[in-house]
Amino acid sequence: MLIAARPIAAGEPLQLGAGTEVAAAADIPTGFKLAARDLAAGDIVHRLGMPIGRATVPIGRGEVVHVHNLESQYLRTHRRGEA
Repeated sequence: MLIAARPIAAGEPLQLGAGTEVAAAADIPTGFKLAARDLAAGDIVHRLGMPIGRATVPIGRGEVVHVHNLESQYLRTHRRGEA
């Protein structure tokens, strides 16, 4: 999983290291996630090493990963107003 540190234009090549490159499939706003590899429906998605959700559909390398193709795995540990 990659996180855009700045706006990324569709088609812009991004270097992943060791000669590996991925092109953004669409314009990516700052802070949004994009897939560094192809993901199958059901794959667990990690952000900064922590699982954040499950892909609901196949997600191609370079595609945006967001609420339209990701089911949250967030486990609520408290509620607003609770001590």
